[in-house]
Amino acid sequence: MDNIDLMNFWIESSDRDYLSMIKNYETKQYTWALFIGHLMLEKLLKGIYPKINKENPYAPKIHNLNNLASKCGIKLNEK
Repeated sequence: MDNIDLMNFWIESSDRDYLSMIKNYETKQYTWALFIGHLMLEKLLKGIYPKINKENPYAPKIHNLNNLASKCGIKLNEK
């Protein structure tokens, strides 16, 4: 897979998770909505990763959103 394919893979998967998150939230299954929301954000970050890391486009196999954001060059703050 090239960088664009990897980006599309993660973003399309994240889009599907977003719909699942919304449906869970609407049916008041908040724990699952939160869990799927975390997966959705993780996949979006992994979709950004190949754009930033052209030499090694495969996102690291981690789930920590702070670490992923950092590896994507995104600076987070308390807000």
